[in-house]
Amino acid sequence: MIQEDPAPIIKEASRKRLSNFARYIKPDTIFAPFHLVYYKALDLFAHGHIRKLIVQQPPQHGKSEGSSRILPAYMLGLNPDLKICIGSYSSTIAEDFNQDVQRIIQGEEFQMLFPESFTAGMRKDVNDRSYKCNTQRTDMVNHRGGLRAVGRGGPLTSKTVDVSILDDVYKDPAEGNSPVIREA
Repeated sequence: MIQEDPAPIIKEASRKRLSNFARYIKPDTIFAPFHLVYYKALDLFAHGHIRKLIVQQPPQHGKSEGSSRILPAYMLGLNPDLKICIGSYSSTIAEDFNQDVQRIIQGEEFQMLFPESFTAGMRKDVNDRSYKCNTQRTDMVNHRGGLRAVGRGGPLTSKTVDVSILDDVYKDPAEGNSPVIREA
């Protein structure tokens, strides 16, 4: 009996579903029942079947890992022309997410799945200094898309965005319940 190499099938499955992608780039990923439902919803969002999605779950359940790290990388792999913004209550938090997404995109596993999606500085054959790859901005080389990181009230004016990911827009419950902060 001839056994076929499973790698092409695994790669194709990882391009088609977010949960497969997550397991491919991070093989130690373990999904609890919440994650199965969560990643299914994120996958529907990534493929345009859901246009708006709000997820509420207590802290430390893996929401940020799915929506602010893995999801933007996956979506930029599928469509490097997408313009994605990650916003948080502080620019530092949003910039940390941006750097985490950069690490995924620049990783060997990601590049095996999406070789046409890469950032500035990754390939020696591309020497265009107009592409940015820093804490605030990640441009996809030879494409119109990328990722921007902004804190609440940060500079996003005049920037076109296809996807907004808002993660922890309030620092704590007191800030979230403040009429002044919420109005602003």
